[in-house]
Amino acid sequence: MIFDVAVVPTPAQFFFGNDFALQADLLPPVLLTVLIEVPLFYLCGYRKFGDCLYFAAVNVISNLLLNEFLESTDAALYWQIILPCEIIVVILEFVLCSYRFVENRRKLLSVIIFTNAVSFLAGLAL
Repeated sequence: MIFDVAVVPTPAQFFFGNDFALQADLLPPVLLTVLIEVPLFYLCGYRKFGDCLYFAAVNVISNLLLNEFLESTDAALYWQIILPCEIIVVILEFVLCSYRFVENRRKLLSVIIFTNAVSFLAGLAL
């Protein structure tokens, strides 16, 4: 007997369509981002393990979305859209982190801008 199983689309498939599949080349930028941004986040005063873990998860989500979007765009437009995309990433990370870190949002925003700027410059250097 054959059973029908409902296929529920993942959030990425909802946004990017059914062709979405994580490629192996998306993992190094994610790891690099987490290795740069989470220690900086820790050094900026967010010292609880759960806070750093939450920030790492937010970074994985935003980095995967950003890099999947950049891979799906025309290569000629890459340098024209990278800065607006990074601004959107900062906004997304700030909104997601605002749910957990409600006490000092100005500090949170400045830390997110700082960590993303350092990560972006490191990515350009590599």
